[in-house]
Amino acid sequence: MKKTSMASPFADPRTGQLYFRRAVPEALRPAFGGKAVVKVSLRTKDPAEAKIGFARENAEFETKLAEARRRFAEGTLVPTPGALVRRWCEAPATGTGLSGQQRLVVTFMELDAAAGSRKSIGVDDPFPPAIMGPPSNTDWNLVCADKVRFERMVADSYEGDVEQTGTNWIRLRWHHDESLWRPCLTGPAIRLKAFDPGAAHFSEDEIVKALMDVIDEKRSGDEEVNRRRLSRHRPRVPNSRRRPNLRLKTLFHEWKAGNEPRPQTAGEYEAAVDDFIDFAGDPTISMIDADMLYDYRDEAAKLPASMPRADRALPFTARVFKHKDANPKCAPPTLKKRVGALQALLTYAFQQRWTPANFGSGIKIVGYSKKRRTRRSFEDHELATLCASPLFVNPTEWNTESRISDVTIFWIFLLSITTGARLEEVGQVALADVRRDGDIVYLDIDEYADDPNAEDKSVKTDDSIRLVPVHDKLLELGFREYLDALNAQGHTQLFPDLKENSVGKRTKEASQKMNRIIDRHVSNDRRLVFHSLRHAFKAKGNDARLTDRTLDQICGHAPVSTGSRYGSEPRIRTIHRELHEIDFSCIDWARITAGMGKLNWRKLLANRNA
Repeated sequence: MKKTSMASPFADPRTGQLYFRRAVPEALRPAFGGKAVVKVSLRTKDPAEAKIGFARENAEFETKLAEARRRFAEGTLVPTPGALVRRWCEAPATGTGLSGQQRLVVTFMELDAAAGSRKSIGVDDPFPPAIMGPPSNTDWNLVCADKVRFERMVADSYEGDVEQTGTNWIRLRWHHDESLWRPCLTGPAIRLKAFDPGAAHFSEDEIVKALMDVIDEKRSGDEEVNRRRLSRHRPRVPNSRRRPNLRLKTLFHEWKAGNEPRPQTAGEYEAAVDDFIDFAGDPTISMIDADMLYDYRDEAAKLPASMPRADRALPFTARVFKHKDANPKCAPPTLKKRVGALQALLTYAFQQRWTPANFGSGIKIVGYSKKRRTRRSFEDHELATLCASPLFVNPTEWNTESRISDVTIFWIFLLSITTGARLEEVGQVALADVRRDGDIVYLDIDEYADDPNAEDKSVKTDDSIRLVPVHDKLLELGFREYLDALNAQGHTQLFPDLKENSVGKRTKEASQKMNRIIDRHVSNDRRLVFHSLRHAFKAKGNDARLTDRTLDQICGHAPVSTGSRYGSEPRIRTIHRELHEIDFSCIDWARITAGMGKLNWRKLLANRNA
């Protein structure tokens, strides 16, 4: 048997310089710039040094060779006309441009325009040539680069129904021979060739043939199929769905009925509508244009970052006038929320084809970015500082007469520190949701209420429904005694002083109060907020090497993969055991316990209710 030696450095017979040299299979040469041989200087004449460089170059070559084989198998190494057209019709959108599917719709519209300019089939054409005009009147490159222009054209010419695009083209192709409809494909073929440098390898006829294959998939040339298709697109009364006299407040109620938003979202949208009506005088939606929205944006930008509660009830124009000299002004995200509500309503009207165009799209807010403000986690020394503040170590000075008592703030802080629970989840817990399994006390966080007369609850997502054990440290501080005192007083909520506001939220004021405590005693870093405690808990859980499944169960996070959902609910005793692996030794529990030992919970809560 003939032995084969492994590739090794090649020595130039003239200079002795050593090289890496490997032949490239002919079919794979396009991946190597068409080279038949890859040759790289190893920059040495020493065989020992060359061996190291050769190994590096060889590994890189093999990686590139494997990638070339994969691309060859997929048909993407040497592109075919069909693969090129598929990329044109299936590639995702970039920037303000169109997706592949939308570019295909543009192709159908361009074919309609070209077909209409060549031959009108009859007066009953669903989309007569006059609608689209001669193809020379439309810059299709601009349409492909501008989603707003594309949507407006579909709305104006096809009443928003993309499935009707291509109808003129079908009629022309159905009724006439190739000499008449074939030239209509020239424009789309030229545009498609410009899309991919690889198209230079193919003729226009090859591109057109591949394009026709895709067109026939979407807009079949079969006579019976077309007969059924065209019968569905009979002429209709122009703009029969238009509602030019629709008012913005009525549109809001239509949107609310169609979308069933959360109460808070609905409240914010209605407030934005009322502000706009006060500013603009309640125009019909057909009268609202981009300039009017920009004028409202500029006026709303004059509002201050905060104002007294009484001033929030003033009409929009009165608020702006009263605070025109106040600083700082409202932040870009707040302004975006005000204008975005109007944009969403106008988009809804456009989607329902009540308006011919969406003038709400594209309104810019200077300084606004979709990127959320970064929050950071509490460090151990910051947790220690927080839990050494008067709220934790001097409970005899608690204010139990304020609307949100220090009792509530104390327990919510500790529950979040030791479980990472979200504020609203804890704030809405009913006493019936605090349960026991032997010596374990846990919270059953759910939307369900045993009592039909109980107050409403909600969770952020389905994965937020879970069982959360109360840490033993809290039991040592008197959490059971607090529960017993609440039951003795006849309360039904874990925190009875938290009341629902107009949008069904309980903890807005509590959140503000707790963030003020953080600012006063820990840091005024705007990235450090109450929710940072949740981040800190997750970080500590990772430090303690808790499994992702256990941390997800405690925190109410979705599992990171579909497979991890199976068996993703550990028993409460397992969760309780794992919870106590987390290190909270940075907190001076002894000092907090010493202060809590002076409390009589029944007496404290009785005074609270007196």
